[in-house]
Order: sequence, then structure tokens, then C-alpha cells
Amino acid sequence: MKNISKVIKLGLFLFVGMLFTVTLSCNDDITFEDQVPDYAYSIIRSFDINNQSATINHSTGTITLTLPAGTNVSNLTVNMSLPEGATVEPASGSTVDFSEGPVVFTISNNGVSRPYTATVAAYGDPKIMTFSIGENDGVIDQENATIQVTVGSEANIKALAPQYTIPGGTTSTPQSGVAQDFTNPVKYTVLSNDGFTGKSYFVTVTQLQKALITSFKTGTDVCSVTGIIDDETSTINLDFPAGADLSAIAPIIEVTEGSTLSPASGVAQDFSAGAIEYAVTNVEGITKTYTVNARTITSSNKIAFISGADCVESISEPDTKAAALWLKANYAEDFVYLKASALTSADLANTEMVLLYWDNTGSQDMPDGGITTDKVEIITNYYKAGGHLMVEGFAINLLDDIGRININGTLLTNEGGNTNPVGGENLDAWGLRGSYTTPSPAASANHPILAGLDQGTTDYYPMNNANYKEDRNFGIDFGGEYNSLFTQPHCSEERALEFETATNSVLIRWYEWLDARGCGIGLAEFKPQGEYLGTMIVNTGGWLEWSMEDNNGAVNDYQGNIHLLHANVIDYLLN
Repeated sequence: MKNISKVIKLGLFLFVGMLFTVTLSCNDDITFEDQVPDYAYSIIRSFDINNQSATINHSTGTITLTLPAGTNVSNLTVNMSLPEGATVEPASGSTVDFSEGPVVFTISNNGVSRPYTATVAAYGDPKIMTFSIGENDGVIDQENATIQVTVGSEANIKALAPQYTIPGGTTSTPQSGVAQDFTNPVKYTVLSNDGFTGKSYFVTVTQLQKALITSFKTGTDVCSVTGIIDDETSTINLDFPAGADLSAIAPIIEVTEGSTLSPASGVAQDFSAGAIEYAVTNVEGITKTYTVNARTITSSNKIAFISGADCVESISEPDTKAAALWLKANYAEDFVYLKASALTSADLANTEMVLLYWDNTGSQDMPDGGITTDKVEIITNYYKAGGHLMVEGFAINLLDDIGRININGTLLTNEGGNTNPVGGENLDAWGLRGSYTTPSPAASANHPILAGLDQGTTDYYPMNNANYKEDRNFGIDFGGEYNSLFTQPHCSEERALEFETATNSVLIRWYEWLDARGCGIGLAEFKPQGEYLGTMIVNTGGWLEWSMEDNNGAVNDYQGNIHLLHANVIDYLLN
């Protein structure tokens, strides 16, 4: 029974299979309709803007194009090439705005339409769009690539942090918000992300002038009594000779541009009863009040400064004038100014110390003239009789005439700096060597005139860190002519000791670029010897900038070291 059942089942299966085959054979002429559109004639063949061709991806229906930096993408003319009979919207040749993002272009042909998504951008336009320092907006001149900013009188112009904006797709340096020193114009550069398009601006900061009294005199004559102005303490001191009438002084006063003054300049005031206050107000409304003191003094004439002008105020060379003014301001009761051409022996009768210093431009002569041979002889006789000297700057030219030491043929000079108005940028701090390869005697290493000087972070006493230096200086070399006087090697400790013994001197310091004693004189003390009964300090430092007025706006952070050194010398020689 089981075998019969299997046979029946097999027969039925074969019958159904044959029936299915016959059915397919009867219908092999039937076709299906193709529903896939034909895009062969609905494509954008090319897409150009400003003669630049875009990249077209037909598979994804996308178009991309990046235009040069600075291109305005809100108003672009698009040119396209299409197959015959095709149309596109927006049309070829039309103006299209791409600033809001991608734009869809739809092409149609033979009843078939297809969209293309076009993305058009521009590389970053390298420019500064806004620039400000605090509440002060900069004036941007795009054509000349300059930016002008005015800041208040109280701003620290050496550490201002501008805020500025630049377009997307650009980078800049220095970066926005980073503090800069605007003593001089600062360069800012903006670079596009195309890697080669950039623009640089020079930013100049103008600072409103502070409320300051710049000149306080008793008359229009340059040599009238002139007030010594101390802006830090807001005081002005007027020193009159003994017996002067202080009850009706009408000072001639100058203030910073745009500032006002009360009481006014030229109005008589009674200074005999005590100090009078003067208030100066600048354009910002900031007021500074000075306390003006007038007094009569009789100077001891212990400290003399000799120069060629009629008075301190009329000295023509800025460094020379600044040195004399410093002495006058800080040693008023002991100071006397002597005009070189009128110098007599009697003028030095009560003087204990003479500062012989001057600088000059285009010449090594004393500014305003007058230091003739007979006047040098008066100074020499004063020194021989026990008077003290400090000799520095171009006054070192007098050393051969004074005769205490011979420097003829042993002078190192910077000829360009000495004989012309030449200076230069130099990032190094200049000063006096503070440590040596060979230990120095205590008399040199611990000399009293070095007391309290700032050594900063260096191994010497810095005196000038200004970027711009005049570089007019001397250096007295122990080589050359001195080789015939000494037996020990040049630049050795032994030669230094030979020189000190022979001249009864102490070689205190030298230029920072000399590494050993015995090379030459930087700063030295010459004690009494033979007919020379006085003490002489010689300073050959090229760092000696009494005034920064002619240093291209540079500021010397170590000006205090120059002042303290000279205060120490005065104290040492007078005591």
C-alpha cells in the first residue's frame, strides 16, 4: 500500500510541472514598461562664474566652486552649457545670490527634470573689519592699510590689548586681545585660508597728552629762574639768589597741548607767604595739581658743572643739559654752573668736585664751545691742588692735557657714532661688568660707588636697555702704547695689577663685552699721586644716556642706575 501511494504522488507532481511549462510558453511575448527617466539630455555640462569652472558631480547632482578671497558671493553671474533643447532655472546668464547658502538649479529636457545643488563660496577676504582699544575705536584706511587709534592719557601705551574682527576663513597675527607695545607702530597681518592671499596693516596709537606743566619760568629769557619740575611728586621748586623779592612773581607757564591752567600764566603771585598750587586740566578733564615752592638759597658751590652755554637751560645738547639739570635739581644748595669761556681760578675756590661731561653730534667738542687750553689749565691746577674730578663722555679728550694718565693712541672709539649723528637698534642691555673670569680685589669688586645699583637678572650692572642707542663712547685700551710700559700680557689680571700699582688706581669695572681685568678702563678711580692731590673718577661707558630725547622714542628702564652711580660718586668724593 505504501508503494502505490508514492507512485500516485509522483505522477501528480509531474503533471503540475508540465502544466506550468505550457503556461509560460504561451506568454513569452509580454513586455514590461521602463519607469526609469532618461537623464542623458537633462544634465548641466558646465557651470562657470567669473571665468572659473565649478566641479560637477552628475551622480550626486552637486556643483561646488570656491572663488578668490574677497569675492562678493551675493551678486554672481552664472553661465552654464546645456544639451540641445534643455532649459534651466535659474537661467544661464542670470545673477544669483549664494550668500545664504546652496542654490538649486533645475534642468528640464524632453519632459525630464533634474535638480543640481550648487554651493558657491569665496576664500576668506583678508582684512581687518573693526579695531578698537578699550572704548576707543580705530579709524581703518583700507586703501592704505593703516589704522589710527587715539587712547587716553592714563593708558599704558606699552601694554595695550586691541580687540578686532576679521572675516571667516582668515587668520591673523598678532591675535586679537594680545597686549602690544605701541610706542611705535605695530604691524598686523591677516591671511586668507587660500594660503597665499594676505594683507598687512600698520596700527599707530596716539595718546592724549597728560595734564602737565612743561615749563615754569620767571621770564621769557632762557636763563631766567626756571622751576625744577617733578611730575612724580607734582612739585615745582624755584630757586632764587639770596635777597630776591618773592612777593610779586609773575611766572611764564607752559602746559601740554589743549590743557588749561589755573591760576593763569603771567599773573603775579605772592610766593613769600609759602607755596602756591597750580591746577592743569587736559582735554579729557583730568586735573593735576602742582605745589610750587619758591625759595632763596646761597649755594656752597661744592659741585660744579662746566659747559659752553650761558646757563644750564640754554645748553644746546640734550644729554649734556640733562646731566646739568639733574645736578641742579638734586644738589641745589651745593651746585654751581660755570660757563667755560668765562671760567677763572676764583670760580673754583670753594668747589670740591667738578663734573666734566658732555656729549655732542657731529663733533667731540664741548657743545656751545669755550673749553680752551687756558681753561683746561685752570681745571688741571684745581685738580693738582686737591680738587676732585669726574671725567666722562667726550670730556675724556681732556685727560692727556690734564696729564694724570696718558690715553694718546690707546683710545677705542666708535667712529661712526662719535663723529656723526648716528645710532642704531640694539636689543642688548649695556652696562658695567659685574663678575669676572678672574676674581678681583675687594677694592674693585666692592667699591662704594657701586652701592645699591640694580644688577637685574644679569651678571653686570645694566645702565641702558633701550632698543635705540646713540653709541657715542670711548674705551681706554691697555694694549698699544701701554705694551711698552708693562710686562704682563694684555687682558690679564696681572696687567690690571701692574696698571693699578703704577697709577695708584682702582679698576672698578669695564665694558660688558670685556671678560677680564687688564683689557682697559670702563670705570676707574685714580687716587692722589705725585703733584695730583685730588681724586679722579673716569667713566668711559657708552651706555651713558642722560637724556632719551634723541633716542628715537626709546625708554631706558635703567636710568635710575645712571643717577644712583653719580649720586654715589658725589657722596664718595665729597666725604
